[in-house]
Amino acid sequence: MRKNLTLRYTVQQCAYWAAAAGVVSFATAFLLEKGFAASHIGILLASGNLLSCAAQPVLAGAADRIGGNIVKWFIAGLTAVSMCCFSAIQLLPLSAVIYGLVYLLGVFAFDAMNPLLNAVSVSYNRIGCKINYGVGRGIGSFAYAISALVIGKVMAAWGADWMIWICLALLAANVLVTVTYPSLVEGRAEDRRQSQCCSVPVFFRRYKWYCVSLLGVMGLAMFHAMTENYLIEVVAPLGGDSGTVGIALFVATAIEMVVIVNFDWLRTKISDTWLLKLAGISFLVKSVAFLLARNVLTIYAIQLLQATSYSFLSPTQLYYADAKVDPADMVKGQAFITASYTLGCAIGNFTGGQLLDAFGIRVLLLAGVAMAAAGTAVFFLTVDKKDVL
Repeated sequence: MRKNLTLRYTVQQCAYWAAAAGVVSFATAFLLEKGFAASHIGILLASGNLLSCAAQPVLAGAADRIGGNIVKWFIAGLTAVSMCCFSAIQLLPLSAVIYGLVYLLGVFAFDAMNPLLNAVSVSYNRIGCKINYGVGRGIGSFAYAISALVIGKVMAAWGADWMIWICLALLAANVLVTVTYPSLVEGRAEDRRQSQCCSVPVFFRRYKWYCVSLLGVMGLAMFHAMTENYLIEVVAPLGGDSGTVGIALFVATAIEMVVIVNFDWLRTKISDTWLLKLAGISFLVKSVAFLLARNVLTIYAIQLLQATSYSFLSPTQLYYADAKVDPADMVKGQAFITASYTLGCAIGNFTGGQLLDAFGIRVLLLAGVAMAAAGTAVFFLTVDKKDVL
C-alpha cells in the first residue's frame, strides 16, 4: 500500500476546483444572463448550500462506519449527479422553476463532495500512502485561477452556456481519476480497532470547543461567499464586467496557489491556531477594503489579500480538524468544518441576494464587514481551547 498518490490527488483537486470556478463563482453571472433576479439567485445558491450541509454529516457518518472504498465512490457518485443536472439544463426544454431547481441540485451535489476530498488526503496518509495536501490543493487553486480567467473571457465573448460545457468536461475528469484510488479497507479497520466512532449528537457533546469554533468558519464564509458570488455586482459600478471578474479571481487564486503549495513549510513557522486567527484578520481587512474600493484596479489589489485570508483558512481547516478530532471520527470532523463553511456560504448567498435587491451593493458590503468581524472574534475566543476527550 505504500505509494505516492500526490499526482493523482493533484489531478483530482485540479478538476474539482477548475469546475468550481464555473459552477460556484460564475453562478450569479450565469443565472443573471438566464433571466433570474439577484434575490432568486441568492435563494437558489443558499438552498444548494443548505442541502449539502445536511448531507455532509450523513455521508461522513457512513464513511466513518463503513470505511474502505466508500469515500471515493461517494465522490464519484456526487460528481455524476452534478453532471446529470448540468447536462439537463443544457439539453432539455425546462421551465424557469425547474431550471432553477435542477441547477440547485447540481450545486448541492458539487458542494457535498468537498469534505470527502479532504478526507481522502487524511485517510491515505494514515495508511502509508503519501499525499502532499499542500501541493494538491495549491495546484488546484492555480487550476481554479486559470479556469476563472478562461471562463470569464469565454462567457464575455460567446455567452453563458459555454461555462456549463467546460464544467462538464472537468467533472468527467474528476470521476475518472477518483475511481482509480486503491482500497482503504486496511487503514480504516486499523482506525476502528483504536477507537469507536461516535454518533452525530455525541460528536457535538464530545468536541464542544471545536464545534463552537466552527461559528468562526461560518462568519468568514458568509463574507467570502457573498463578495465572491456577487463580485459581478461589486465591479459593475466601477466599470467592470464578467471579464473583470475572471481577472480578479485569477489574481486571487494565483497567489493562493503559491501560499498553499508551500503550506507544509509555513506550518513549521506558524501554529494552526494562529493561522486561523491571521486568516480572520485578513478577511476583516479585505471586507473594509471592498467597502472603500473606487476603481477596478483597487479590486485587483484587494484580491492579493487572498494570500493570508482564504489561503490560510482553507488548508488549515484540514489540519485543525485532524488535530482536534479522534481518528475514528475523522471524516465527520472534516465534514463538520466543511459543512460550517458551506452553511456560511448559504447564509451569505441568501443574505447577499436579498440585500442587493432591497438596498444595493453598499449595504451588502457593510454586512460583509460585520460578518468578517464576527468570524474573526470567534476564532480569537475559541481555537486555543481544548476538549477533554
